[in-house]
Amino acid sequence: MSQLLPSVLTSRPSVTDVTTTADDLNAAQGRAKVTSPKETPLFICALPDCFRLFPSRDRVMTHRKRDHNSDETDHVITWNE
Repeated sequence: MSQLLPSVLTSRPSVTDVTTTADDLNAAQGRAKVTSPKETPLFICALPDCFRLFPSRDRVMTHRKRDHNSDETDHVITWNE
């Protein structure tokens, strides 16, 4: 069963993984997938306390107008540009 990430990710401090073993990593190799910006576009609204994920810059801008009342085009995290 696969899970989808929520559209809003909460931030928290990172911690060291002390439970994953080398065997766990080796077993996961068969499930790993590699993608590219062309195959998986990703745009993140990086306005304060937001970080929602979108499939295009147009969708980020629509979100900003609706939810942030802003036309600002900066503060977008992406690997597609």
